[in-house]
Amino acid sequence: METEAIVLDCSDHGESDVIVSLFSREAGRLSAIAKGAKKSKRRFVNKLELFSFLHVSCSRKNTGDLAFLAEADLLASFMNIRQDLELYSLASVIGEFLLLGLSEDEPDEKVFRLSLWALHHLDCRQQPRAILVLFLIRYFDYLGYRPDLETCSICQTPVTTERQYTFHPNGGRIICSGCNPEKFRGGALSHGTLKILRAAQDSPLERLHRLKLSGPILREALSLLHNYGRTLFQRDIISWKTMQKYIGG
Repeated sequence: METEAIVLDCSDHGESDVIVSLFSREAGRLSAIAKGAKKSKRRFVNKLELFSFLHVSCSRKNTGDLAFLAEADLLASFMNIRQDLELYSLASVIGEFLLLGLSEDEPDEKVFRLSLWALHHLDCRQQPRAILVLFLIRYFDYLGYRPDLETCSICQTPVTTERQYTFHPNGGRIICSGCNPEKFRGGALSHGTLKILRAAQDSPLERLHRLKLSGPILREALSLLHNYGRTLFQRDIISWKTMQKYIGG
């Protein structure tokens, strides 16, 4: 099989081999062994770095088996991500969510394109923290967990500027201040945050980077998506703590 793939994880195996977790266009998440990769002077040198975009040739006997990675050609190294701690920490969050949400042998063209979009814009240093927000809101949607940010989940009233809203991660829904005033003692989501997240859910991918997030809206959106992700996968997002060291919040 020949396919394009993104490197999500890489670990040593024995003295000379490497096990690579790939997100491939043709086969979805894929685990492969690169024989002799640590000693290779040609086939794999500087190609199996995290977040590299590759064209790979691999084979396996049965679906679900560990694949044999025969060749890898580098299509994009995203070098800026690997040389900048903030960019690398943001990309690591994306990589962790991909590993949590993707299934082996289930290709997903929309998520694949979204992942390349996110890595490209991170590498270009185009509002990198906002890129993480835009990636996550679309990623959850593509997985089938689109947050409902249009109406209150209790009274079904569309969002208006007359009411305040808080996000309920357990159901991926918002609740208005009229239905549950007790929830608003610790603060509410701004209408600006709700508006830009709704826009991000429906904007064409090629225009997604035009949405601008900064200040309180960016912080609120990151917090909302972090809590939602932890709830969906029922675990802490390990890379998020590392990211916070570099971006704060």
